[in-house]
Amino acid sequence: MSLALTHVPSTRVRLCMKDLFHQDVVEMIERETRKYELWDIVHPGDPDFERAYNMLWDAFGPQGEMERVEAIRGFLEDDSEEATETGTFCRYFLLIARDSQGNLRGVRDGSVLINQKYDPDLCVVYLSHIYMLPEARGSVLSYWLRIAPVEIALKYLAELHALGRIHLPLPNAPARHFGMRIDLTAEMEYFTPEEPISAQRVLFYGRGGFDVINPAHFPYRQPDFRDPEVIRQTGNQPMPFMVLVRRMGRERQATLPLEEARALMRLLYDDFKCHCAPEFLENSLQVVLDRLEERSKRKNFVELLPLPTCSKDLHRFKPIFRYTVYKRHYKSAPETLEYLHGGIEDKIRANPKYLDEELGRIAAQLDSRPAYVYGNRDKQFTWDGTPIPAEGEGERSDEETQEVPMPVATLGRRAGDWGRVKP
Repeated sequence: MSLALTHVPSTRVRLCMKDLFHQDVVEMIERETRKYELWDIVHPGDPDFERAYNMLWDAFGPQGEMERVEAIRGFLEDDSEEATETGTFCRYFLLIARDSQGNLRGVRDGSVLINQKYDPDLCVVYLSHIYMLPEARGSVLSYWLRIAPVEIALKYLAELHALGRIHLPLPNAPARHFGMRIDLTAEMEYFTPEEPISAQRVLFYGRGGFDVINPAHFPYRQPDFRDPEVIRQTGNQPMPFMVLVRRMGRERQATLPLEEARALMRLLYDDFKCHCAPEFLENSLQVVLDRLEERSKRKNFVELLPLPTCSKDLHRFKPIFRYTVYKRHYKSAPETLEYLHGGIEDKIRANPKYLDEELGRIAAQLDSRPAYVYGNRDKQFTWDGTPIPAEGEGERSDEETQEVPMPVATLGRRAGDWGRVKP
């Protein structure tokens, strides 16, 4: 053998997801998931209740984004099979994850919301809070905590149908969600580069199939969750948040019907009415409903903005840049002034390319860890997994959609805006 050949460096082999047999995928996921057990706390007397609640409170309470403990106790003690005064059925869930040694590793809470007077076949799964202990971060657990509430929702729907409280379009088809449309919904602060966790959260949900309801049509605020007496003394302080939604099975659709948007908003605020004083809710609720009513004079839908998923589509951060959104859609809100006058305006005035440079920095960070698993070898994709730009936009046929592969960073997600269905 030539001496020169002995010094040729080895090359790392990449792996194609398409080569895996479907049972391989199941085994891989099962092997990772076996490390954890997910449990649904159904009563505040559960021995894990206090610790689970305190984990969420420590992460979200100081910012006024977590319900008070007495409210959570009440949710668990209430009869979820009885509707609220508006006719909404609400089932609160508090999920905990334990590892194989019984150690608590993650917590997720939220609510399943149905009101067939608002929308006869819509079920909203409101994902309120999630907290992962450092030992479990970066594992498969975060993904399971994001979708485990769907299982709770389907069981709840079946129970309500059996009791005659609601009517399911397809009561014998759980694999088709009983014919109901399931919307996974979450709230999040608008993106800003000064907070590194901001980009991480957006990317996490973007890769999970979530969109943002365009704040121009849906200027949403999360209510002030503090004690009502404290609010009366210090003033109401709702938070301008973006609303994320994954419309399960309809992720390629680029618009949200107005009636579905109205129902989603009403369901969320019916949930808040269970623990917030009405006088601190009506204004924020009405602002969105009024905006939707104004929109209905021209269109019958609101836009869904795609979230970024990798370094190739970070331009999607621009429509949800906190500074821009606050100035355009919340400019009269006193709760935005601290951020707007806290130095960000000076940075942008001094450097008009501030946002572009920050997005470049984020892209460099993402690209510093190259992906060695990719979605497909299809000829429509370059070898590094980057999609070749398509000509034009619009709806694709089912056959085309099935054959278009996903790059590794967006596996299971549409590969760019060109694949979205528009009216």
